[in-house]
Amino acid sequence: MHSLRIRLVLISTLISGVAIVGMAVLSWFVMRRTVLESIDIRLAGIAGRTIRDMHPRVDWNSITRTIDITHGDDMEEGVLILYARDDVNDEVVYSSVDKFDELRSNFPEGFPSAVPEPRRRPEWHDPLERLERINSDSEQGPPARPRPAGAGGSGGFPKGKGEKGKWKDGDRPPPLSGKKGPGRAREGQEEYATASYDGKRWRFVVVRERGYFILAGLDLSRSREELKQLERGLLIAVPIALAMIAFGGWLVAERALRPLRTISETASQVTARELSARMPENKDTDPEISRLVAVLNRMMDRLEMSFSHANRFSADVSHELKTPLAIIQGEIESALRECRPGTSEEKRLLVLREETNRLKSIIRSLMLLSQADVGELIRKTDRVQVTEELISIVEDAEIMAESANVFIDAVIEEGAEIIGDAVLLRQALLNLVNNAIKYNKEDGFVRLELSKVDGKLKLVVANSGPGIAEEEREKVFDRFFRADAARSRGVHGFGLGLSLAKAVFEGHGGKLVLEHADEEETRFVVTLPPAPRLS
Repeated sequence: MHSLRIRLVLISTLISGVAIVGMAVLSWFVMRRTVLESIDIRLAGIAGRTIRDMHPRVDWNSITRTIDITHGDDMEEGVLILYARDDVNDEVVYSSVDKFDELRSNFPEGFPSAVPEPRRRPEWHDPLERLERINSDSEQGPPARPRPAGAGGSGGFPKGKGEKGKWKDGDRPPPLSGKKGPGRAREGQEEYATASYDGKRWRFVVVRERGYFILAGLDLSRSREELKQLERGLLIAVPIALAMIAFGGWLVAERALRPLRTISETASQVTARELSARMPENKDTDPEISRLVAVLNRMMDRLEMSFSHANRFSADVSHELKTPLAIIQGEIESALRECRPGTSEEKRLLVLREETNRLKSIIRSLMLLSQADVGELIRKTDRVQVTEELISIVEDAEIMAESANVFIDAVIEEGAEIIGDAVLLRQALLNLVNNAIKYNKEDGFVRLELSKVDGKLKLVVANSGPGIAEEEREKVFDRFFRADAARSRGVHGFGLGLSLAKAVFEGHGGKLVLEHADEEETRFVVTLPPAPRLS
């Protein structure tokens, strides 16, 4: 994944997605907890009202009628379970389920907690009788306040029961018997649990207060359906939100990267021929982009100046060296005419003439390459007969190939023509053929094939030889580069032949590539656009 825009969109979507999904999950849990809390509050209200209806104790039939009137509709619909028991008298007061033991078997372990010893309730008399006793007590004065045992007298809380197991009026009931600790339910404390019964999920509450055991349960089907609707809503909303975030991130990334794309397009137009192109500076863009554009433009100014100086230097040096070399070559030729043949002086002059010619060739190649750098190498637009030029080169190369024990095989298509400079094209082709002969082996071969493929001229120059190492194949077109194998064999050259040939072919709208190179065969391929047909 190489696109910066895609990476930005994915990163922003991922971060936003994690936040949205986290909020959705948190919302679901909060909603679930809120629903359970509302159910628990309702259950606590049902249990509390039932206890208030049962205490003080009145006729159980009236209590049953009260419960039926208050909660009968919910129990008929099967959404409420209510069970009430008098623990003191071990008597079931009310039950909306037929088999309580079966219901209790579905409860989770430890719910409800261990049943404590039942606490005796004070015996409440008839209300009218109670009112008369209060009035009588008020006429006689306030009752004596009980005193703790041991403080003198026999005051304090009663230690025994009254007649027929009932507490006397004014006495306080004893505290909950039994020790507190794990497994003991504290009176008045509510216990909640969720369990399955009759194919449904229920929420239950157990309350023990005033000697009564109350169990109330509400069906969770409606609440679960509400939570499922919330889940479905989140499953639809979250992907839509992520898609909108991704789309928005794409638009934001597009806008943020638009200046970079403009910079890239402008930079792609900068070539050796046109170094004056600059990135447009816009003060309305982001400060970071504006600074980047300014830095790149200043860099391009320095590059243009350096490149111009380098080209001018190469051209000036090449031009200035031509005159001294011509004078030196003229003096050498004059000295050769005057010296006697076969002398050591003649040999030295011949070496000087050869090196002078080599130096002139280097200077001429450098001049051509400097012209190629600025796009001024090919100035002619003549119709060049590639077939005839290649046949002439093969005839000249056969003489050099014979001395090197190399066989040349040429298959040349007739009528191949291009538009360009015949002199430069001949030099480029000659460089290729000479390299194929020089960098060869004893009894090797050189094969040339010129043909038309896919509307273009294709020239294949192959030869047997030592091959080119893989790490050196990308450098064969570099200036002054020579492979180690060539140096070891003492092949004469200065490493500009392939560079110049590549520049010439590219100047004609073609290209030169190294297609294959191993110990068996080295193959270069040239493609050139053919000249249009004459009407």
